[in-house]
Amino acid sequence: MDAQQNQFEYMLEALMQFVDAVNERHAGGVFFGSKQRLYPAEIHTIVAIGNNPGIGLTKLAEKLSIAKPTLSDRIRKLVDKGFVVKDKNSTDQKAMMLRLTEEGKKAEKHHEMHHLKMYEVFRKYFGDDTAVKINLFTNTFKELAKFEEETAKKE
Repeated sequence: MDAQQNQFEYMLEALMQFVDAVNERHAGGVFFGSKQRLYPAEIHTIVAIGNNPGIGLTKLAEKLSIAKPTLSDRIRKLVDKGFVVKDKNSTDQKAMMLRLTEEGKKAEKHHEMHHLKMYEVFRKYFGDDTAVKINLFTNTFKELAKFEEETAKKE
């Protein structure tokens, strides 16, 4: 194995340590001001609905870049937990419009505060390099996502 390949392996290991740490921290879900735990996919679905009140399932699946059946299952769980309500669309009786309940709005607000706290810790940790790190990480994560997408096509 050459030096660059060793560096690549080290990079993958570092990336997986980061991903594992984030996943472990959220493994049991987070309360976000609620008596019920929400998992990352659930709270981000709540945020997407909060940002797009009345959105339909198809549009929301597109926004979240997930399959409609996966989203349907997630919405069912969020309805059961009391965070989301499905209303009939007045123009299309087969379509559903999604909106947040008061509990959903509360969770959305707590999630926003959670991100603000994360940002403050990030800013304190990186200090004067904060803007540079944000740009670097953003570009790197986008490149890695594109790399993963292209790699998956070749398998």
